[in-house]
Amino acid sequence: MRTRKLHILLSILMGFAGTAYAQDSYDAQTMATSDLNGTARFVAMGGALGALGGDVSVMSTNPAGTAMYRKSDAAITISELFTESKGAMGHDNYRMSLDQGGVVIALDMNNPTSKGLQFINFGVNYQKKRNFFTNQLTDINLGDKFSQTWQIADLCNMADYNGYWGTMADMSASSKDHDGILNEFIVKDVDDKGNPYEYIEYEGVAGRNAYYERFTYGANMQADINLSFNVSDRFFIGASMGVYDIDYSRESFYQEFGTDGNCYDFTNWYKTRGDGFDVKLGFICRPVEDSPFRFGVTLHTPTWYRMTDTNGSALYYNDEYITDAFNSEYDYHYRTPWKLGVSLGHTIGNFFAIGAEYEYQDMSTAKYSDIGWSDYDYFRNVNRITEQILKAQHTLKIGAEFKPINEFAVRIGYNYVSSPFEKNAYRTIGYDGVYTETDWINWGDISRFTFGLGYRYKGGYFDIAYQYQGQKGDFYAFDNDVEFLPTKIENNRSQVMATFGFRF
Repeated sequence: MRTRKLHILLSILMGFAGTAYAQDSYDAQTMATSDLNGTARFVAMGGALGALGGDVSVMSTNPAGTAMYRKSDAAITISELFTESKGAMGHDNYRMSLDQGGVVIALDMNNPTSKGLQFINFGVNYQKKRNFFTNQLTDINLGDKFSQTWQIADLCNMADYNGYWGTMADMSASSKDHDGILNEFIVKDVDDKGNPYEYIEYEGVAGRNAYYERFTYGANMQADINLSFNVSDRFFIGASMGVYDIDYSRESFYQEFGTDGNCYDFTNWYKTRGDGFDVKLGFICRPVEDSPFRFGVTLHTPTWYRMTDTNGSALYYNDEYITDAFNSEYDYHYRTPWKLGVSLGHTIGNFFAIGAEYEYQDMSTAKYSDIGWSDYDYFRNVNRITEQILKAQHTLKIGAEFKPINEFAVRIGYNYVSSPFEKNAYRTIGYDGVYTETDWINWGDISRFTFGLGYRYKGGYFDIAYQYQGQKGDFYAFDNDVEFLPTKIENNRSQVMATFGFRF
């Protein structure tokens, strides 16, 4: 149970006068995580190609995997993504996407012996690291004893006490200088010398029920430049430099009906744009010369981003427009965690392959920083809370491919990603900030089930894949000084994709 004292303490930590930033630990994990995406073959095998290699998309996970190529390869992938939830905020529940496009050029060193450098391979590949497309529609039972207005009243009282009014408090207060959704009381008191004085106290109203919609869209797009080496057909070494472009947007709508018979609507929008880069190193080895068994190791540096945010909101009370807000662009830096991976792979002849892979990424080490030193204290406290509510994330990938005939392949895979959230993690909002969204979701583990088919004819090939992703989460519309039970939600979606490729 979180007490009001703890809520106010953390609000103080997060709320520094003049602060103009909105990002927090929940946005940190959103920008650091990845989808299972790439070529249809890569996805159909659960992404477990770190030690098997031989796919254009593998340069984004284990750059040494492209060293397996003995012929050049070019591929392009398109997909259709579906969410189980109906379209929120007037949007559809499906999206078409260009997920991948790349080429690997294999350069034979014409080494007459089996020892030494055999191939130097060069590749470039565009790939969607993450598709932010989601839909959420949620009914919330407040039970006549919870309300978003209570949290907003805390923010307003803190803002009034300190004299620094953030966007949320400024929109919601109901004094002569502000129009909003809260009750206002004049409180008379005396100071320690017995002198009388007055101050304003803001109070909320208990709610009966509420309704929430959220729609997110955009993508984190990456382009990798890859170089790899085949040494003696036993040691494979590679490196990729990744360049990233983030385009993320969300829109939300919150409506609450109070026990006093009144209702209000809060609409919000938030946009993040950014670009960044990282370096990925990979190694694959066949420890036994006459065996196809191999293992791989990868190391990904953090991705260093420069980000630009904007956000805004509008408030309606009993269906009447009250006020709105727009916060102009503000820039900052963001750094994702390091990532370490190990993988195993084995083949039997040219008709069966199986792979397994494990990745480790400590989300609590994600860091924000300002451009300059004007908001050093703010970001220091955001990072401190990130360390408290996020934890290490573990990813397990398993996949297999079977070829009943040389031209045709059947593939299957599974992908598991653990939750990055600590138990009872929650969002903290500063009283003087620009953030106007009080909601958060503590997402649970992700399970992905994949299946695919492939057909080869001469140099060309055509692959299809299907991916189903299941995930559950605890949704909180706001924070309270008493335990507010979460609403259980799901983020289930399906993806159908096709890859067209040619080897030459």
